[in-house]
Amino acid sequence: MDVTDLGLRERKKQRTRRDLADAALRLFGERGYTATTVADIAAAADVSTRTFFSYFPSKEDVLFADTDARLELMRDFLAEVPAGTTPVGAFRAIIDGIFATAAGDLVGAGQGIRLRLILEHPELQGCALRRLLAAERQIARQLHAAFPETLSETDAIIVTSAAIGAMVSVALRGMERGDDATRLRSELERAVNLLEGGLGRVGA
Repeated sequence: MDVTDLGLRERKKQRTRRDLADAALRLFGERGYTATTVADIAAAADVSTRTFFSYFPSKEDVLFADTDARLELMRDFLAEVPAGTTPVGAFRAIIDGIFATAAGDLVGAGQGIRLRLILEHPELQGCALRRLLAAERQIARQLHAAFPETLSETDAIIVTSAAIGAMVSVALRGMERGDDATRLRSELERAVNLLEGGLGRVGA
């Protein structure tokens, strides 16, 4: 199998994952989260239930497909931080990357549906919280690894918790208001600007 075949296969997998996530959100909005089954989602995406489970461990996980894409983007960026970037500034660059390639569930028609589902269902709130805590721990480790000479482990945790906490809260408020991409990006950048005023010297 040549590189072209591998590329086609990967793109097909990405399309299938996207189709499943889109079908799930649409059905959740139409029928409700509880009434929608994995079999319903698979059928709507024109794949088997077995294929669904090869992409997502559970019905809960498909709702957070875009969150996973953003976390992967953050990991990729922190693996190769450009020279001259400060730890807080790294999150500004992450915002640029997210809005360039993975804004997903932050803006668009589905944002209100996703937020409403999370607020209405305790099991989804628990899933969201577990994912957030796991992401903060992972990103803090990666931030520390990206600045090993200047950023202590504790400082990496502080910067990450402050940045992620602020960004998540601002994004949630923007979703409640129905912000478009331009306003939401501006608000997230403002959050980083404020953090930079207080934490900008950490690890610089």
